[in-house]
Amino acid sequence: MIHAQNIWIFIGITFLTYFLVSWVYKRLELVNLEKALTVRNGLRLLNLKHSLGIILFGVLFYIMLPELRYLITTIEVPRLKILIPFIVLLILCGWISLMSAQSTNNKTEARSHYSFSEAWLYFTVRFLFLFCYEFFFRGVLLFSLLKYFDVITAIGICTFAYLIIHLFDSKKEIIGTIPFGIVLCLLAYTTQNIWFVFALHLMLSAVYEISIFYHQTLKK
Repeated sequence: MIHAQNIWIFIGITFLTYFLVSWVYKRLELVNLEKALTVRNGLRLLNLKHSLGIILFGVLFYIMLPELRYLITTIEVPRLKILIPFIVLLILCGWISLMSAQSTNNKTEARSHYSFSEAWLYFTVRFLFLFCYEFFFRGVLLFSLLKYFDVITAIGICTFAYLIIHLFDSKKEIIGTIPFGIVLCLLAYTTQNIWFVFALHLMLSAVYEISIFYHQTLKK
């Protein structure tokens, strides 16, 4: 178990490490799936980045912070006043993601040399990464901040960190991290677990990326 005063050192090192890795991938022009699909070994490199994220955001903090494991091991069906808005948000995320993917596909004529069989490994690693990603941001970071700050301040700091880690993405994605980050923090705080925020993030990512993968590979 890690000392309370040292938790911020580990959080800082983890954040900085992944930020630097993201910067390297930006230089390599491998910031997302559609870029990776057009580059030789692009998917493998993206899998490597996500695998590193799984270790940094998930495995290490799950081992070091057993007091926060309840965010993963505990899940209860929330009250209707939370469940209904969550379902609405889930549908909205899927619709926004689909519209965004269709817009991207309409502008993209590039075709990939990858095949459908290679999608399974990518999406398995990608979705596991998203789970660990949420455990870090809406779990470790948010609930560690709540020990020192009020809810509004903790959510503000957490959302700002979430924005910073997306600085190498598109302007649209960077702007979107603010409302999306706030919603995810509020949901994690309300439900006291990360499963619901993971579901929202998974919906947003899966619909978009599966559509992109299909357009650049299977549809060719």
